Amino acid sequence: MFSGKTALITGASSGIGAEMARQLAAAGCNLILVARRTERLDALARELSTVTVDVITADLADPQAADAVYKQTLVLGRQVDILINNAGFGFQKPLLSLSPVDQLGMVDVNVRSLLALTQSFTAPMVQRGQGWVLNVSSVSAWFPIPGMATYAASKAAVLHLSRALHEELKSSGVVVTALCPGGTRTEFSSLAREKMDQDLEKAMMPADRVAAAGLQGLMAGKAVVVPGAMYKLMVAVTRFLPGVWVTRLAGSVMGRHD
Repeated sequence: MFSGKTALITGASSGIGAEMARQLAAAGCNLILVARRTERLDALARELSTVTVDVITADLADPQAADAVYKQTLVLGRQVDILINNAGFGFQKPLLSLSPVDQLGMVDVNVRSLLALTQSFTAPMVQRGQGWVLNVSSVSAWFPIPGMATYAASKAAVLHLSRALHEELKSSGVVVTALCPGGTRTEFSSLAREKMDQDLEKAMMPADRVAAAGLQGLMAGKAVVVPGAMYKLMVAVTRFLPGVWVTRLAGSVMGRHD
């Protein structure tokens, strides 16, 4: 389905983004890889040399970065058929223990840049009558998480934005899907948490399985994809529990590990 198309992937230097790049390349999809670490992007580009791969180095915490990425694709003369907004980060710390720079950096990467890239790249997709957008949210989007408050709120914004755009754009031929992973074995987990809970670590899914679920859901035109039976159950439970219970549960399971 994506053979001969071009996909732009943010956060492509590792984890889910890198796995999506590998799977799309295996399907014959050309790539534009975006991340902060040029050397990793270059190494991945060499690995995936069976397709056309361009590399754009950008720090999406910079409010100007999303526009710069879009303009660089124009300079390259590449038509982006598939946009994968995968870049994101978070901290497992109480809000008052984080600096405003860290808090706003999360919002800039997880929400602001995602929104700017989505708007820039979906406009020409709508004009062509075809396109795909995969926004990586999180199971955290259903849970206000004491100890990860800003991160969970940012992922809730991504989920709601994606659901709304799925309805707004479906008549235009553009598919918008929110991928909402639970725990995934990536660098993100080690960066977000100073100490990993052993039970959570056991429940983590491999990044390649999460990537495959997201791409399959995008091709199927789904609005939301939650990989893994356990995480589907977690999301379903939130429909039946009082909000205060959901918040306390999230804090005890995901937000507070002393």
